[in-house]
Amino acid sequence: MCEARATHRSDRGGSMHRWPALALLALSLSGCERLVERQMERNFTRVDASVLESPELQIVICGSGSPLPDASRAAACTAVIAGGEFVLVDSGPGSWEVLDLENLPVASVSAVLLTHFHSDHIGGLGEAITQSWIAGRAKPLPVYGPEGVARVVDGFAAAYAADVDYRVAHHGEGYMSRAAAPAQAHEIALGDAPNASAVVFERSGLTVTMFRVGHEPVHPAVGYRFDFAGRSVVVSGDTVRSASLVEHARSADVLVHEALQKELIGRGVAIASRLGLERVAKLAGDIPDYHTSPVEAAEVARDAGVAKLVLTHLVPAPNNVLARRLFLAGVSDVYEGPVVIAEDGMRISLAPR
Repeated sequence: MCEARATHRSDRGGSMHRWPALALLALSLSGCERLVERQMERNFTRVDASVLESPELQIVICGSGSPLPDASRAAACTAVIAGGEFVLVDSGPGSWEVLDLENLPVASVSAVLLTHFHSDHIGGLGEAITQSWIAGRAKPLPVYGPEGVARVVDGFAAAYAADVDYRVAHHGEGYMSRAAAPAQAHEIALGDAPNASAVVFERSGLTVTMFRVGHEPVHPAVGYRFDFAGRSVVVSGDTVRSASLVEHARSADVLVHEALQKELIGRGVAIASRLGLERVAKLAGDIPDYHTSPVEAAEVARDAGVAKLVLTHLVPAPNNVLARRLFLAGVSDVYEGPVVIAEDGMRISLAPR
């Protein structure tokens, strides 16, 4: 510890004997300053840009939670890094802090893909846009999504307009380029078919495909598939058990799928009703009909021939051994592959084939 105790005035030997202790105190404080400086140096140089040069298809869970508050989980966000591209699927509240604390090169975020416009999937978008710009993003940030994405992006632009003005005025255009500050909405038109899909972009060897899923009454709602170097990952977005998802996740290496444990939610509804919490019981009781249970997600993985299933958007979050056991009840009966419960900061890397 950085501390030293000076000898008290009344200690034997008088004031002359206090000088060595005072000298030690000065040296100790000097040592503390050096430790603080070294920590500051580490903080300034901690960003790991090497992930952008990796030949692998990489997944980072930057938000495994839900609208329910959880100190250990941000809301919905999955990062996919491949071929120098750094793509976020959704940007839920708290997810930006996870990305930054994981030492990822946040100035290099190259696109955000939105699955739908529930608050727990878009609530962190303003920070993703602003903080990547502050970190050094040099051009507008593309935000892709289904019909309606432009309204979302325009809304955040209006909310953060004064903030942009303040930062440009304070730091100057040389450091805070106004031209680089905004996001640019790219609306992807999908057909009306329940399994409609469209290529979002192809660059740097990475192909991103958007496809419809079922989250009614939320419409539109989509998922995304990423193909790179012979490997593939699919992110479901919020959905019921979906034939479109089975089709578009075919033979994927990793399926990142939302999961809501309907039996546990049912128990919670019963308790809320018993306690007279009518509003809680009503809202919680409505939730299961437009989400997927862990067993249903496992059925999708099985039917699609997926190599690994990662469960995210966890409701209720299984944060201990017993809760995990209850959350995964029945999953191994329908799917033989590995099943992972997502944690914020979790990384999965897929080597090229």
